[in-house]
Amino acid sequence: MIELLKKIGLEETEAKVYLAMLELGPSGASAIARKANVSRTLCYHGLEKLGWFGLVDRTHGKGKIIQFTAVSPKNLVQFVKEKKRVWEKREQDVVEELPKLLDLYKIAEKPIIRFQEGIAGAKSIYWETLEAKSEILSVLDLQAWYTPEFNLYKWGKEYTRERSKRKIHERVLVLDTPEGRDWMKHYQGSYKYTNYRWIKPEQVPTIKDLGGEINIYDNKVMMALFKKPIPIGVMIESTALSNILKAIFELAWITATPLTKSTKKKK
Repeated sequence: MIELLKKIGLEETEAKVYLAMLELGPSGASAIARKANVSRTLCYHGLEKLGWFGLVDRTHGKGKIIQFTAVSPKNLVQFVKEKKRVWEKREQDVVEELPKLLDLYKIAEKPIIRFQEGIAGAKSIYWETLEAKSEILSVLDLQAWYTPEFNLYKWGKEYTRERSKRKIHERVLVLDTPEGRDWMKHYQGSYKYTNYRWIKPEQVPTIKDLGGEINIYDNKVMMALFKKPIPIGVMIESTALSNILKAIFELAWITATPLTKSTKKKK
């Protein structure tokens, strides 16, 4: 019976005291404490809580001794119903305040970082960018696409075509390298959905050996790094980081060199 009473919201001491009163009838606190096998102090705490719940009556016995009587167990049903109403009201309050709570959650958003190792893992992370709901901002070093053991050239063309099929817009800052020039010469995507600009490796010495691509979109930052010894794909979900990198990208975009028409393949 104690477990049943605990399930409906009573603490163990309260449950013991209530059951003791059911068996004893009107009794003083000392007798109830002995029957419930709890200390007199804990018994008084239990009686006070049960009084808040409307599960105990107090009466004056002989002299000044206060006697306590458990109300009918039928009142437990009403007790449960009342707790249900309280929780339903709390649920309603939470639902009403949820938009404000979500706004706070966004402000205090904790980044989610995932990564996979190896060519297959990096490609897997890379494919996720095709679920983008917003324009993709990219910094691209194509050197790794021309590394024979990685065999990325054909796969990269397939990815580009698929992105164009899905009509996902992208702006790309391409490192101006021999590999980058060759790629753009044989570009197989759609310029309707992609805008390229050149950046000189010496302009960004810290990423001149990027060996892959960084994509910034939605609230995500994707890095596919194909350099040896172990290629990796990294996905970071962070609104704050994404917004910062988007701002930096825009500053770089202003100073980058647009592709000339002669560079573009007509389609």
